[in-house]
Amino acid sequence: MPASLFPPKPAIDRLAGGPFLLLGLWQAWDMFSPDPRTADVCVEMRCSDRDGTTERRMLTDMVAMDYSERWRKDRWRKYFNDHLRLDDERVLWQPFAEYAARRLREEGEDPATIELVRWWRNCDPAFRPELRADVRETPWQSYLFHRWGVPREWGR
Repeated sequence: MPASLFPPKPAIDRLAGGPFLLLGLWQAWDMFSPDPRTADVCVEMRCSDRDGTTERRMLTDMVAMDYSERWRKDRWRKYFNDHLRLDDERVLWQPFAEYAARRLREEGEDPATIELVRWWRNCDPAFRPELRADVRETPWQSYLFHRWGVPREWGR
């Protein structure tokens, strides 16, 4: 709540801010209002291994996650949806692809290519049960925004 609408807020923030930040529970006003996003968005990573297999990982599909997983991965969601997927943030694309390749190698994979794909669909601003994100049938659109051919000897 903005301090202009609730004058005791700054005093409460000073008392609760430290523990909330430490526990990762602090929420800023800009997460909810006054201008919420008008589209569902998510980011996908596609990895093609040298043996020809391809794996797809939806990095920010919060609807498919249980509440515990959503809580643990919310900071990643903010990073992917609010920064990584944007053209203005293209400086982040290659470092993330390299990070993903390192993590995949730790899992025993041998990545040949890393692709990053942004997905989006418009939201209907009306609120009705059939418009919930987990039952919405609005078609998704996608765009491959970064592709990196991992050199065979990279990172070894």
